[in-house]
Amino acid sequence: MFRPEDEEEGRCTKYKPTMRFASIVVATIILISEISLAVFEYIHCRLDGNPLSAVFAGIFTVHSVFTTFYIIGAFRLIECFMVPWLTLQLIFLTTFALFVIVWWIATLLSIFNLVQYYHTTSDQGLTNAEFFVLTGVILTIVLVVSIKLSHILYRGFVTVRNQNMARYRITEAIQRKDSVLKPSYV
Repeated sequence: MFRPEDEEEGRCTKYKPTMRFASIVVATIILISEISLAVFEYIHCRLDGNPLSAVFAGIFTVHSVFTTFYIIGAFRLIECFMVPWLTLQLIFLTTFALFVIVWWIATLLSIFNLVQYYHTTSDQGLTNAEFFVLTGVILTIVLVVSIKLSHILYRGFVTVRNQNMARYRITEAIQRKDSVLKPSYV
């Protein structure tokens, strides 16, 4: 409820962000990113003829469809629209976490010059170990951010499920109350 003294203090208690709203915002940002990446990869495929770009464009496009269903499910309180996106995200995060673990193993091997990345002899850039450590740090940060965003989206799903269960319990209680008042022989 809005109170005038809250306006003077600079806070407004009329609208409180919920986990459902936060999950919709995060999913919308992810959807915009996926569409942008799909368009970028499609243009890259058309200009260079690289088939790997076409594969990535297809993957981003398919995932954006699931993200759209997630957003619709969060808006309309339809749990079954949200589950496929959460399943894909679980598969992605598990695979990505395994990749990061393997990358750090390769980083340890690169310290002893057992693994090397391709570079020219005239390259004055990073050393072998620096390249692996820097890339490993970036991959770890991306993994942590992806896990946090997925957790927010999962909590949005749980909120939708709880709201649906509360609505179901209220509806069932009203129906039970109405059925008790009517005689069974009528």
